[in-house]
Amino acid sequence: MTGRRFHPNPGHVLAATAFLLPTVATAAPKGVAPLLAVATLAALVLGGYRDLPRLEPLRMLATLVILLGVVGLASALWSVVPEHSLSVGLRFLAIGAGGMVLLSVARGIGERERETLQRTLIWGFALALVALAIAGIVQRVGLFRVSSTEEIAHWTERFNRFDRAATTIAFALWPMLLALAERGHPRLARLVAIATLLAVFSLNSQAAMLSLLVSFTIWPLAWWLPRATAGAVGAGLIALVAILPSLNLSMPFIARVHELAPWLKVTAIHRLAIWHFAIDRITERPLLGWGLDASRALPHGSDVIVAPGLGELQQALKTWMPLHPHNAALQWRLELGLPGAILASLIVLWPLWRVGTSQSLPRFHQASAIALVGGALVIAFLSYGTWQEWWMSELWILVALMAAQTKTGPLAAEG
Repeated sequence: MTGRRFHPNPGHVLAATAFLLPTVATAAPKGVAPLLAVATLAALVLGGYRDLPRLEPLRMLATLVILLGVVGLASALWSVVPEHSLSVGLRFLAIGAGGMVLLSVARGIGERERETLQRTLIWGFALALVALAIAGIVQRVGLFRVSSTEEIAHWTERFNRFDRAATTIAFALWPMLLALAERGHPRLARLVAIATLLAVFSLNSQAAMLSLLVSFTIWPLAWWLPRATAGAVGAGLIALVAILPSLNLSMPFIARVHELAPWLKVTAIHRLAIWHFAIDRITERPLLGWGLDASRALPHGSDVIVAPGLGELQQALKTWMPLHPHNAALQWRLELGLPGAILASLIVLWPLWRVGTSQSLPRFHQASAIALVGGALVIAFLSYGTWQEWWMSELWILVALMAAQTKTGPLAAEG
């Protein structure tokens, strides 16, 4: 009697992606974009194209992504780096298409494949978490043994490469907790959440720490009041997109902040200087912006920061615009003007509202999805460039993993 043969299908591709995401993010963070590309192609080859009609309830999301890509491509006409803007626009649309393919697979995944995905996600997350915990312990031991400022800076720089990994673990925690809850391990889920918090805190990633803390704060609120919490997160996003570009963030004000809060890291003061420069450039082209991903080429952006009142801090601030503003709201307005900022905001707001108002999603799913969005917004408004390929790819993969945790998916249409 022969055993049952294994027939790979798109659901298995998503399960393999779930296992690899935390590991790839830890070992080679920029490999997340190729991971999405390979997963998309493999899913289509194994028949994932049959699941594409399942995207019908998500046509609004797909439309918004396409419109934002079109605005990005059109911005090449007035961009200060037209060829680069065109290239980034095409990559944005390609990554969005790959993400939608994985979402369609997630919405069509079978029960057996879902169980496989949950197991692989748990094991992949556990391996990455152990690796990060070891890295954090090694870092602490190394810092304890060094004696000079130069040695401390050297050790800190060595572990900066785990910043993206810490961010990924902070995000991947939520689909992983869903997997544990679905498999009947709520106590283990709580222990893993605590272990994740400790592992992230042991590394040199303050943004990832803040992201986790915000997510943990949002989760219980979203459990009790999902609609109100989703609305509050969405309102916060709208307020930041509307208010940040109009702030009077002058250099004397930033110098005063440094004087009143000397404990703030140099990177935090540098962020404020970058935002000051970005706001000034937004006022010069408020309607259409400077072009997709053109922040790296803005006039005087590569100039070394010179401003009164900064004292010794002056030498550590470097340039006005190192590649991007480290703030999604400012980057949307700076590069794509009002149309881009509105479309980008809607891409976040639409699924957030669908999850918060869902009548069919279990409360645990709603709370976890809203917490993930809140944590991701923290990182988006403090750290990475909006159009970085690994960043966009990771978000799409995480959305697919969340959608795969339920039969209808958290973005399903009601009724």
